[in-house]
Amino acid sequence: MKHFALTSHRLFSIPLALALICGASHAGAQTTQPDSASQDNAELRGEVDQLKAKVDQLESNPQATAPSPATPVSMPNINQEAFPYFRFTSGYDPAVGFVLRSADGQFSLHPGFVVDVRNMTSYREELIPNSGSEVNKPGYSTENGFDISRLRLTFDGRVTENGSYFIQLQDDQGTTFGLLDAYFAYHLWNTPFAVKVGQFKDPVWHERNLSEADLLAVDRSLVEDLLGGGQTGRVQGIALMYDEDRVRGQLVFHDGFNSINTKFFDGGGIGAGVGGGAGISPTDFGTSLRGEYMLIGNRTAQFNPYTEYDKQFTALGDKQDILVAGGGMDFSQAGNNDVIFHTADIQYDTTCGFSAYAAYLGSYRDLHTNQGVKRGFYYDPGFLVQVAYLLTPKFEPFARYDYTYLPLGSTTSLITGQVQEITLGANYYLYHQNLKITLDGSWLPNGSPGDVDALGILKDSGHNEAILRLQFQLAI
Repeated sequence: MKHFALTSHRLFSIPLALALICGASHAGAQTTQPDSASQDNAELRGEVDQLKAKVDQLESNPQATAPSPATPVSMPNINQEAFPYFRFTSGYDPAVGFVLRSADGQFSLHPGFVVDVRNMTSYREELIPNSGSEVNKPGYSTENGFDISRLRLTFDGRVTENGSYFIQLQDDQGTTFGLLDAYFAYHLWNTPFAVKVGQFKDPVWHERNLSEADLLAVDRSLVEDLLGGGQTGRVQGIALMYDEDRVRGQLVFHDGFNSINTKFFDGGGIGAGVGGGAGISPTDFGTSLRGEYMLIGNRTAQFNPYTEYDKQFTALGDKQDILVAGGGMDFSQAGNNDVIFHTADIQYDTTCGFSAYAAYLGSYRDLHTNQGVKRGFYYDPGFLVQVAYLLTPKFEPFARYDYTYLPLGSTTSLITGQVQEITLGANYYLYHQNLKITLDGSWLPNGSPGDVDALGILKDSGHNEAILRLQFQLAI
């Protein structure tokens, strides 16, 4: 019975028109009225004719004035931003994905997943016998193949107006299915503070804090793996977060760096591995701190520029120019051995398509006990710079350079301490970050001190290595 479905506007307009018609007819019957009354009647009839035309238009399109549904509010990456309260609508929001919520709006669930399919080629020169690489072929070596580099399942949403949660499971290349993140955050009413508890990323590193689905290149930088979040990984603990105007910060107390999926009496650390955390295991405890300041960008009630900063390195879809400076540190103790990871970084994005990022990373180790690395003091510095530009709304070339220095003797089987990575590539966005193709190539003049499978890098310390990566990504 579609032709009987009347909107409130239509129901109101019809009786009004009828009343005016009746009034006009009554006025027309009073032939003894003066000329001014006749003029008023003529104007009134004109208004009636206009109302009748509107009624006819409403009858031909009964949904024309139906109230439009409320526009869903995009929820920022809950892994980084746990403060605002957003009312979800059930259904699909292109900015968020599929969302379910309770009738009272107090509970919401947003499921998601990320699939990265890659073809990677690694070419290495002058491999020495028994180099310790997973692919141990002396001489010259070329390896090529496909893999599912990432398969991530996520669940996030809200519990009451102040509470939010995030869960992430993974079945990445070469790993068994397991838990990455599981935490709950609660915003303290009428304050800029929130509390987060559970297992989550060590917040020190901005490059690690970005979702894997929102990276610029196929994967994170090699310096980030050797000195940054690739060393610290996830931690188990509790965090106090602050977020107001231009300033944000986190203070975390945890079980020590890289304490992912450990029991309460277990420690983290990486033992005699390769990188700025080598020789620090098992950890007793740790504490992390990160702060950020927005130099350019204006927060309003409708828009928070930090959502762009948290979301991506590219300027794709940015609504404001932003410039954010950040820094942080992680202190972890393992018996008589200590490590202090630290960083300072800056990110600049523009609405014209240009984006840039730079970071300094460092690790200071004080080793009094031999835990796979001989005793001593070690300082491991590194940095990276990257730039990108959207030539079109879909095509974006980029370039990245990163450098790491690992002192000889500070880690296992290290031939040269200088590690350089030069990367050139481009993104083609089929549909935002949700559906994209990335092609990049990296050159390591001094090779790599260890295998980093996820990056397509195999160990060849001291010699040339070239990597070519092509990735198709689907993220919902």
